[in-house]
Amino acid sequence: MKIKLVSINPTIGYLKHNFEKILENIKRAKSENIDLIIFPELSLLGYPPLDLLDKKSFVEEAISYHQKIAEHSKDIGVIFGSVTRIDDQIGTNLFNSAIFCYDGEIKSIHRKSLLPNYDVFDEVRYFETSKEIHLLEFRDIKFGVTICEDAWNDKDFWVHQKYEFDPVEEVAKLGAEIIINISASPFSIGKEKVRTEMFSSIAKKHKKPVLFVNQVGANTDLIFDGGAKVFDRNGNLILASNRFEEDSVLFDTTKEYEKTNYTFPDDVEDIYNALILGIKDYCKKTSFTKVVLGLSGGIDSSLVAVLAKEALGPENVLCVMMPSQYSSEGSIKDSQKLIQNLGVKSTVIPIIDLFNEFRKSLKNEFQNLPEDVTEENLQSRIRGVLLMALSNKFGYLLLATGNKSELATGYATLYGDMCGGLAPISDVYKTKVYELARFINREKEIIPVEIINKIPSAELRPHQTDQDTLPPYDILDKILYYYIEEAKEVDEIVALGFERELVEKILKMVDRAEYKRKQAAPGLKVTNKAFGTGRRFPIVQRWR
Repeated sequence: MKIKLVSINPTIGYLKHNFEKILENIKRAKSENIDLIIFPELSLLGYPPLDLLDKKSFVEEAISYHQKIAEHSKDIGVIFGSVTRIDDQIGTNLFNSAIFCYDGEIKSIHRKSLLPNYDVFDEVRYFETSKEIHLLEFRDIKFGVTICEDAWNDKDFWVHQKYEFDPVEEVAKLGAEIIINISASPFSIGKEKVRTEMFSSIAKKHKKPVLFVNQVGANTDLIFDGGAKVFDRNGNLILASNRFEEDSVLFDTTKEYEKTNYTFPDDVEDIYNALILGIKDYCKKTSFTKVVLGLSGGIDSSLVAVLAKEALGPENVLCVMMPSQYSSEGSIKDSQKLIQNLGVKSTVIPIIDLFNEFRKSLKNEFQNLPEDVTEENLQSRIRGVLLMALSNKFGYLLLATGNKSELATGYATLYGDMCGGLAPISDVYKTKVYELARFINREKEIIPVEIINKIPSAELRPHQTDQDTLPPYDILDKILYYYIEEAKEVDEIVALGFERELVEKILKMVDRAEYKRKQAAPGLKVTNKAFGTGRRFPIVQRWR
């Protein structure tokens, strides 16, 4: 049997578009004499559909496409992901399902058993858990069909199991000869390695081939890296498609395959590719064709400019330099060099006169008071207003350029540098920003070396540096990682070799900045714990 696994890039809620994408691939597979084509989890709806599932009309429209897809299965078996419904007056009545069609009919439905309810996942809110496990029999082969999380509970692979039930083990007991897993598994650093090793372990344990197909593309903050894979009964990876793009693999059950020489990508390269896809799809799926950003001469805005250029092309990127009386000559010169290297559009709008007008307007209210962070923030907010004006007038999406270290500690200005419709690097620590810059420059200088070597500064007052407020980033980022991503507390972090006073200070900064993050632009998730839907802390709390 010839089986094709296709990673497609659906758009959430765009049912007609996703349906047409599925049909296009079915028609192509027919011309290739494929016996069975398999699409990712919720490929008809896009993942995650969230509260669209609360709309009865949306669910009904999605279900109406099932038979339309089945009509195109007269000469080919088709498995695709969608929502199904059972009207039993209990719970949500909805199931995250894999639907198998053949000979113009829906032959069987396989419902997801394990519903993730952690980090960015909230499937318990929308779907029912299926207790029923049955095999799919097609052309004398028995398949065990599982959906994403169903495979993430092997007691021999995980030290801690999240569920009592293992659907993979159940389909193996029922006599499945091949195990299928359709997924919408979001990207995060290191996940590709874990995912690959897990499916390899499952195949080896049950002595059965495992077929895995994942959604690709970005939907708001979540990036899906795709990647269809086939593992033989010994756990060897024998086929793998390209990641971060729509691609497929063809598995012939009658052939013998050699183990692939698959190498796991470097984390920095993975983040780079993920962020480019995230920007590209956010713009495409929200109908933006152009972006604008403030270019300060610093490393963060330089990185965002490079990513935007790679995602959308230089002709669709506008970089705006907005020097104040505190901007160094080097910042302007370095920015201009970067602009030339990238070939993007640019403009200069000085803010010195505007800043002075603001101070003049506030002179009576601020009489006899020393200048402080208020005046610093005024500069940032003036820049935010100017960038938003360009966005409104010319239809640009404004990209905020702050990194995760700044967002974590509140080292950012509300309604200033936090302005934007998307914050591409808000889940990238400052130290990782430098690694990405060096990766970009691996073959030739794109980001000027002067920018990379420059002492980080917001340039909002004379001789200002980030380290006036924050500890060195190599120390700060480690503390932030332990607190945010590993959920460690003061004593645990101190035990790792950090000064207690510093740890307490940083953790308080993170907690106090929660109100800023609640008002921040959506960011692209690349770590295990990003600020956004996967991290939910109250603004008003007095625990610490």
